[in-house]
Order: sequence, then C-alpha cells, then structure tokens
Amino acid sequence: YVCDKPSTVPVHQAGPYLANTLTHMVEGQENLEPRSLIPCHRIDRVTSGLTICCTNPAISRLIQGRMVNERKVVKKMYLARVLG
Repeated sequence: YVCDKPSTVPVHQAGPYLANTLTHMVEGQENLEPRSLIPCHRIDRVTSGLTICCTNPAISRLIQGRMVNERKVVKKMYLARVLG
C-alpha cells in the first residue's frame, strides 16, 4: 500500500495517538485485520507525504533494507514550500 499521509496524522500508534493513525485508518478503509499493516519506513507526524506500508513482514524487511543499505535503491526526498 502506498498511502498519502496528511501532516496531522501519525503513521502508527504512539503516546496519545491510539486510533487516529494512518495504519489504523487504512486498515479500516481496506477491511484489514487490526494491527496488520506494517509501515516500511518512518515519516514524522507533522510531515505529509507518501508512505509505503504492507501486510507481509518479509516484504516490509525487504523494502526497509532497500531504503537503508549503502546503495539506497529506494530514496526519500523532501520538498519544502516556504512563503515569506
């Protein structure tokens, strides 16, 4: 799953954020089992952008490995728009 995360929503449950999380909302929308969606990378709560998630732990590890190894086959890019 590639999800367009808004800047007001955390990716997964943490601290005071228990139900209004990206994984919780996508699981409900796609009729997935609770806590079955695995985020493949981090993106801060106040950051919007595409987030890759999957339901298979082996695939999640594969994607994570492609984002963190020395070759970084998959790269993240941040774009900021500033006014003023």
